Amino acid sequence: MPPDIQDRPDEAPAEWHIASILVHLRPERSPDVRAAVAALGDVEVHAEERGRMVVTVEGPHEGRIADRMTAIHLMPGVMSAVMVFHHAEPMAARTAEEAATARR
Repeated sequence: MPPDIQDRPDEAPAEWHIASILVHLRPERSPDVRAAVAALGDVEVHAEERGRMVVTVEGPHEGRIADRMTAIHLMPGVMSAVMVFHHAEPMAARTAEEAATARR
């Protein structure tokens, strides 16, 4: 499948999206899920407790957020992955350092 126009490295995204996802998982699978989530890229685990995990996802468009959320939902040991927060802002509002990181 060809990359989305917004995923092309030579084109700066117009917006930057961040979302928070609540993941319910089998507690005994926590180390495996944490490792698989960390391997996705653009995802960070912020909290974890007794079968729940809070992760954030960042990307240039909603599709990136949806792709990561679906990937997490389909991981062995995950019972659900639900978006609880989503924010988008224009790239012009980001600092130069944040914008450079977004282009990578």
